[in-house]
Amino acid sequence: MSGDNPNCGEDMNFMNAIEAHVRWKIRLEAYIDGTSQENLDSEVVCRDDQCLLGKWIYGTGGERYGQHPKFPGLKETHKQFHRCAGEVIRLVDTGDKEQARELLCKGEYAKFSHQIKAELARMSLEIDPD
Repeated sequence: MSGDNPNCGEDMNFMNAIEAHVRWKIRLEAYIDGTSQENLDSEVVCRDDQCLLGKWIYGTGGERYGQHPKFPGLKETHKQFHRCAGEVIRLVDTGDKEQARELLCKGEYAKFSHQIKAELARMSLEIDPD
């Protein structure tokens, strides 16, 4: 983890993490629509340790807050969120854009997206109430 990145240090900027996970839906919608400028790889996106939040969870966040009662739920929800995001990409790559859009808007992705944002907000209030 780089010390010059404020999101990778000991303290997580939870609002930035929430915004980053909100942007995933926009990124995935563009991928489904074929308008994305990104080359998204389902094998990378499905991993929950690649984004800033995941690096924090598996690094300093886990070290500092791993025993916090809400931490295991946050970690699991984040894992499921990325699994679903990877599945959206896989469906697009196999030509099933309709199923990808269903997963994104109404399926498990939508469920875990909402859940990760809520859990991040709750965790933020509990470990950084200011």
